Amino acid sequence: MAEGVQKKIEKEKEALTFLIKLLVLSIPLYLILWFNVDLSFLQEVITKLLYSFLIFFGVEVKRNGFALALDGFFVYVSKDCTGWKGMLFLSALILSTKSSLKQKLLGFVIHIPSFFSFNMLRILLLLFLGSQSRELFYMLHDFLWQISMVGVVLVLWAMWIKFSKNFNS
Repeated sequence: MAEGVQKKIEKEKEALTFLIKLLVLSIPLYLILWFNVDLSFLQEVITKLLYSFLIFFGVEVKRNGFALALDGFFVYVSKDCTGWKGMLFLSALILSTKSSLKQKLLGFVIHIPSFFSFNMLRILLLLFLGSQSRELFYMLHDFLWQISMVGVVLVLWAMWIKFSKNFNS
């Protein structure tokens, strides 16, 4: 009986440690929001990458600053569209988990680019859908994609946890 209680206490202690780490590592997210940190460099990178990608594949797209236009429909790549919150929170989740530095670095190398790529695909799809139907664009942008970005962070983190446990075996 005492052994079961001890294991329960250890699990609760581990969970509390994880939550404290996660809260502390989430502070940069709140500081960026609080001080309204300029992330225009990330907006610039994403807009240029998307524009170059579309031009490479022969799509007639126009670019004006952080905006892309396809068939008269404009998508503005705002600070929030860069996916910075998801990448930062995914990083905090990876760092908060009990694992080796090597595993954490591997998590960053694999999952941060994966999240970035998903976000780029999201913007491309929204641009194409918006050029066909503005109603569909707003419905997908305002509801589905907001939820899916959280889901992608959680799925990537769950995949990383599974991988890091197998890596230990």
